Amino acid sequence: MRTILKNEQINLVHVHDLPLVGTALALKKEFSLKVIADMHENYPEALRTWFTWKTNPFVRLKNYLFMNPDRWTKWEKKACEDSDTLIAVVDEMKARLVKEYDFNPDKVVVVSNTEEKSFLEQPLDATVYQDLKGKFLLVYSGGIGPHRGVDVAIKGMSHVSNPENIHLVIVGFGSNAVMQNLQQLVAERKLSNVHFLGYQPFSKFFSYMSLADVNVIPHQSNGHTDHTIPHKLFQGMMTGKPILVSSSAPLKRVVESCNSGLVFTAGDEKDFAQKVNQLYADKAQCATLGANGRKATLEGNYNWEHEQEALLNIYNKY
Repeated sequence: MRTILKNEQINLVHVHDLPLVGTALALKKEFSLKVIADMHENYPEALRTWFTWKTNPFVRLKNYLFMNPDRWTKWEKKACEDSDTLIAVVDEMKARLVKEYDFNPDKVVVVSNTEEKSFLEQPLDATVYQDLKGKFLLVYSGGIGPHRGVDVAIKGMSHVSNPENIHLVIVGFGSNAVMQNLQQLVAERKLSNVHFLGYQPFSKFFSYMSLADVNVIPHQSNGHTDHTIPHKLFQGMMTGKPILVSSSAPLKRVVESCNSGLVFTAGDEKDFAQKVNQLYADKAQCATLGANGRKATLEGNYNWEHEQEALLNIYNKY
């Protein structure tokens, strides 16, 4: 990095995520750098949740020694203090940084994790659900971990009103420990309406989201998830399908402000099922919620074409 900074005469570095901020800060004084630290998530709290389902004692020891949340909290404070500008993806993260570290609010800028409108220009693969034609499809897509709440959605499928017709499709993957935990849950509850499609190329995610009846984001509510927001929320809204999200603060705020879906109490499998049953019984409501989400992302401000201006303003300031 030192060679690149010198040869290219770079004076501004935008670095993503807490583990990498130190690289830029180590060279800040030598090259008179301005450092923008992009805090996509509450990293110390993420460490508390990511490894919840890890049972191997050696892995747990390694994580305790090298991924200790308390140690990373101390580093977060120093890294944020030494950076020139901080980027948060949601208002909740900005509020946390300002409150916990007594920062000037002007130091933290919200640049959210929205999607480009061109997301809708991808080809549609009508065959992605060919084995589930005619079913009411709840679709979770993306990475899977303990904080994602996929286990809650699976448990909720035990309580849906029409289990023969209401199906949960899980598109994506997680660690072996995570996937084994979820598959065991399906087996224990003897669920035949839950399907794991595993890893899929990103080029197909547009089709999975567009052809779903409801896109589901069932995150747990904790110090990690309540300070970040997933890309797929805005992608799902763009497709014009209703969103079912948990009460994790940023998800709840966006969905309720746009009236683009329903919110269930995070961690509550029965409330999840109740909201599923409501959507299943009311196709008109589904259409209205989906149209609201599409309008908010294509005509409103929840798209990258609008959000990029906040990022460009930071760059131009320096």
